[in-house]
Amino acid sequence: MIPRIDGDRLWADLLALGEIGYAEGRGVTRTALSEADLAGKAWLVRKFEEAGLTVTTDPAYNVIGRLPCGTSGAGLVAVGSHLDTVPQGGKFDGMLGVLAGLECVRTIREHGIDLPWNLEVINFTDEEAAHNAGTVGSRAMLGLLEGGELEKSVKAGRPSFAEDLRRAGKDPARIGAARRDPREFASYLELHIEQGRRLESEGVQIGAVTAIVGIYRYLVTVEGEASHAGTTPMSLRDDALVKAAPVFTLLPAWVRERNPEMVGTIGQVELHPGATNVVPGRCKFVVEVRSQEKADMIHIREVLKGYVAERGGWRVETILEKAGTPCAETLIQAVETAAAAEGLSCIRMPSGAGHDAQSFAAAGVPTGMIFTPCRRGMSHSPEEWIEPAQAAQGCQVLLRALLSQAGAA
Repeated sequence: MIPRIDGDRLWADLLALGEIGYAEGRGVTRTALSEADLAGKAWLVRKFEEAGLTVTTDPAYNVIGRLPCGTSGAGLVAVGSHLDTVPQGGKFDGMLGVLAGLECVRTIREHGIDLPWNLEVINFTDEEAAHNAGTVGSRAMLGLLEGGELEKSVKAGRPSFAEDLRRAGKDPARIGAARRDPREFASYLELHIEQGRRLESEGVQIGAVTAIVGIYRYLVTVEGEASHAGTTPMSLRDDALVKAAPVFTLLPAWVRERNPEMVGTIGQVELHPGATNVVPGRCKFVVEVRSQEKADMIHIREVLKGYVAERGGWRVETILEKAGTPCAETLIQAVETAAAAEGLSCIRMPSGAGHDAQSFAAAGVPTGMIFTPCRRGMSHSPEEWIEPAQAAQGCQVLLRALLSQAGAA
């Protein structure tokens, strides 16, 4: 008999955590390693300790709550996600996965269930790319960080991950000590809101994720010449923004021509000196492409680099090249079976967003993801919302999928 999670307790946790970094009308701003994020981590540590977990924070500032099974040499199953948000984000993206993992642990302990393996609930640092490439904590844990990336920042004046980590009391030079052998993990499961409209539009209650798309990001810099906006004639301007502008419409065309299922976005633009009365002397923008097919992303990268190479005063730097990753068939089936046992409708579907689960899959750890619907597919927005029943249903499926690995479901 599979016990029931306490949906009211889970919902209360979600709302309580959602107050940290919240501002009326502006949502939750709890960017990675900010004061609000550190407060969220401290709140989580207390919750883990109250639930009887052994708590550690590693050199990447991942918060790890461990429920040991007491058997020497036993394996390890991990669940988790992240507490950091985008600026003016919502109360459920990432948080649902961490707090549902906590609720599963509480339920397991309260019902005296003995697991044959150790269980960890992990809050990973900087999933949302506040500093550079994102999924920093999970990639640090799985040995997937790029050399020098902790010192990079895609926006002038913004601290790097290394600087913020140091301010938070951790030594970035020791981040390698966060690395763990992927063979330590028997599996990894992550519950997450869909961040899209498919489940809601089709009236489906659970998504069993089949794969997570790859993400490639590039920083493009275009040099011009800053000059007075009132006294410099149009014919004599070297406007960096005007020079960069064609790429803003070319990128969607390149992507559609390559693969209609692929997406490309320019969501960050920075002008220097950034004054209303100065012609921009430099324009920096980030190009992002996502696809399940690595060849698609490589194609757009080469098209972009070819375009840049033909123009003087342009350069392109790689921020992130993260290939798409499949989920483990055994865990996809475990999610489907758990949903069916709960009387919930379920479909297989890919994830168009990146997640910490991707780091585990890339490192060869059997990985699964569970999606719950979110209202109108809204995410990374103050309007992000799920219903209490949806949170409870997702958590119950997570518990069943976990216990199925212990032969209890």
